Amino acid sequence: MSVTEKISTVKPPSVIRHFPFDVIKMIGNESVDFLQRITTNDFKGFSQGNIQKTLLVTDKGRIFDTVWIIHHTDHLLMLASNVMALEIIPWLNKYIIMENIMLSDATSEFEIDLHLDQTNDFYQSDYFGFPVSFELKQATLNEVKKFPEIYEQWRIENGIPKAKKELVQDFNPLELNLWDWISFSKGCYIGQEVIARLDTYNKIQRTMCQFSATGHANEQEILLDESGTEIGKITSVIEIESKRIGLAVIRVKFAVEQQKLRTKDSNTVIEIKKVFQKEAYGRN
Repeated sequence: MSVTEKISTVKPPSVIRHFPFDVIKMIGNESVDFLQRITTNDFKGFSQGNIQKTLLVTDKGRIFDTVWIIHHTDHLLMLASNVMALEIIPWLNKYIIMENIMLSDATSEFEIDLHLDQTNDFYQSDYFGFPVSFELKQATLNEVKKFPEIYEQWRIENGIPKAKKELVQDFNPLELNLWDWISFSKGCYIGQEVIARLDTYNKIQRTMCQFSATGHANEQEILLDESGTEIGKITSVIEIESKRIGLAVIRVKFAVEQQKLRTKDSNTVIEIKKVFQKEAYGRN
């Protein structure tokens, strides 16, 4: 039984065409060493033809973005979240000290198809726990780029974080179950001390959950417990058959299935349907 069948009530097409990644080109023979110093995963032995997922985090251990790095012969390609290239490039440039590295936004040069399997010769990796392969093609003009509507429901049902929603600097990667994006055995990187401390001393305060609601529930709305204390917030919401489902990041104490919480502004009761545990994602 596939991961999709075990976790989700819906699944997207086997190939999601024109997946909205931004693409950043990295030129310079010190690029791999730079990524080893800056990002969360281990790039030891990273060479031509490889793909590696990794996180960009702030010096406070907060999420900046999830990215995949593809090693070409004379350059690297960084697949980043949609509309994030313009933020990532100056952020990376801030940490380029002595390295001879040039960064550019190459998003318009490529089209990327995400295959929800690994049965081909494309770049094989995983997409938040799902085995996938990335097919990169030269961009074609005037082609209609239609993204499957079912993707957003599938994403929410499987606790897949998204830029500008869950992938924001309000949260650290352990709160979003991104354990297998981090090497806990390699040396230092930006934000490493904070993340290591959270792991070592079990200081993870919040976790991501799926919820449902029959009334209005809005993204970024604060969630309250029975006493009116703030315990988290809604990050994603969609409407499915006259009810709303979504993702929220809440205090671990309240992350219990069938737990009922109330929204601060709309005064709507939501019910926790699924708690995403770190055991489902593993760790390095």
